[in-house]
This record gives sequence, structure tokens and C-alpha cells, in this order.
Amino acid sequence: MKKLLLLLLLSSSASLFAQVLESENFNTLPIGNIGTDFTGLTPGLSGYLTAASNGTAPTTSTNAGNSNFQVVANGNNSSNGFQIISPNGDKGNRFMWKDGFDLLWNARTTGNNIVELEYDFFTGPITDSRTQIGMRVFGADGANTRSLVGFVYTTNTRVLSGVCYLNNGGTFGTFLVNLATGGLILDANTWYTIGCSYNTVTGQTLWKTSPTSPSTGLANTFWVPNLVPNEVDFVQVVVAANATANPPVPANTATSTIVFDNYLTRASNTDTLLNNVTFAEDSLVTINLYPNPVNDILNINSKYTLNNISISDINGRVVRNTSLNGTEAQINIADLASGVYLLKVVTSDGTVTKKVIKE
Repeated sequence: MKKLLLLLLLSSSASLFAQVLESENFNTLPIGNIGTDFTGLTPGLSGYLTAASNGTAPTTSTNAGNSNFQVVANGNNSSNGFQIISPNGDKGNRFMWKDGFDLLWNARTTGNNIVELEYDFFTGPITDSRTQIGMRVFGADGANTRSLVGFVYTTNTRVLSGVCYLNNGGTFGTFLVNLATGGLILDANTWYTIGCSYNTVTGQTLWKTSPTSPSTGLANTFWVPNLVPNEVDFVQVVVAANATANPPVPANTATSTIVFDNYLTRASNTDTLLNNVTFAEDSLVTINLYPNPVNDILNINSKYTLNNISISDINGRVVRNTSLNGTEAQINIADLASGVYLLKVVTSDGTVTKKVIKE
């Protein structure tokens, strides 16, 4: 694992040019259904399009509807979040997205050729629901749509995988990528902060599974360059039954609910996943925090507006998340266990990460 000290002190002026293309914490949206049309044709709250299907006949799924996509109050640290309810049978899928990402990408700053996606999600309870869910950046390869990069979380096994379009020894296609030997199994009922990226010039893909972990990538022989990002989606699909697999995969018969929060996409000219490269301390983005080490109240101030503050433990679990609108804040962390945490502060002029020691 990369040393924490290196993660926190590494700085680069290149990260000053990263630009947020799309972001959402769902806190300004009312609780309830995102939309009134689940065919993907009519925009709902904040312009989101939703599409839910029970799958082609014959299918045992029956629950496709507007209620599959909801703003809920149990987002990260009691903020609002976004919940997807999966199909309840052997076929079906869920998609949610906004139109216009291609325009945002085309208007990006010259040289920002890496598209990055970050988000929080809650794994939910242990379940027999056999579905795969996550967020993906889609793109174009001529007239074809490709999964440029993203994550897939399998609900019954709790395995988190990467997903991308790659060249597998001359066979081009969308593949799942192991993020740990034997598969990266996540804890149930736990929030995680994860990120991934695709370099549109080189084709390099990266995945990062916590703010303190190193990025995982593939050898350059697998890279497929020059794909053009045009959409970012929440995606959930039922895992198909397979009687010949070892062990056999039975048909899905149960729903699952996954909650997302705090997603953003950015265009960058260097790897900035989960603040892997932070702003230099003498750059325009500076914050003051005290005391540090801290027992209970952590004071934070900046000359720029504080938009959001999140605190993660060394395993990448978000333990605090607070939306703000001012230049000063006080965060009570008296209930947190003693140890080292990462404080991520989003300001009106950029993002910075600091190490906080809880006594």
C-alpha cells in the first residue's frame, strides 16, 4: 500500500487545471421518485432520465417502475442520497443518466484528456439478490457504444470489479477486471468511496478503491485509445442464470437496494483520482484546520467558499459528509475512534485533502 505520507504531500500544478464536468450530492432534490417516466424519454428531477425494464419475455421480473429510482434521506451521513431498486426476477435492468455529457466533454479545457468518475455507495445488507450495479462512463467508437471505464458491484457476492472496453489478445470487448487476487470482497452495510478514469489519448484505465489505496490498472497491451466519452450512467442488470457454470448460477428471485451519493466527473490532464494528486500548499486552494490532533471539534476555514467536507477512515469508508455554504465550519468528531483520517474539502476554487489525527 502506498505510504499515507506520500499521498498527502504529493502536489502538482497540473491538477490546478482539472475541471468538474458533472456532480450531484442529491441534497437539493426532494425525497421521492426521480421521474414520472421510466422509458428514458422524459427528464425527471434535475434532468435525470430513467429507464427500467423487466427484460424480454419470458421473464419473472414484475417490478419495473418509477419507484425504482428514488431520492432518499439515508444518503451518506444522513444527507440525501440516490437509491436504485433492482429487478425482482430472472431478467431486467435499470439505467439513470443525464443527456449532454458529450457537450460538456467537448467544451473541456484543451489538454484535459482524462475523464474521471468518483462516487460513494452503500453496499447494503447481505442478500441473495443476483444483480450487478455501479456507475460507468460510456463512450463512442464510431457508431458503437462502449463502456470506457466503471465499477461493477455484485450484490450476492459483494465483489467489487472494474469494468472497461479492452483489447484482450486481439479480442475487443467489455470485460470485468479483478481489483484484488480472488476478488475484492466489500463489507456489507458499509459506505465506500471509489473512483476510476480513462485516458482518451492513451487508452489507460485506472481504478481506485479508497482514498488511501494505490490505483489499479492494466498493462498497455490491453488499452484501447481514442474512445470519446459521451454519457455517465448508473447501471444495474440481473445476473443471468447459468446451469452449466461451476457452481451453477440459479435464476434471481430477489430485489436489492443500493444507495449512491456524492458523485462527480471531471476532465483532467493527470491522475487526480480521489485526490491522488492534491493542490500544492502554496496554491490558490488553501484551508486552515485546527486543532490537529483533535479530540472533538475540528475548525476549518478558507478564503474560498466551503461547499462540502467529507472525512474518510484509512479503509476509504466515509464517516462524515457535510454540505456547506460559507468560509468557516466546525465539525464534531468526538464520536469517531482514535486514529488517522483523511479530510476532503471541496471549495469554490478546487479541492484539497488533509490528514487529521483523532486523539
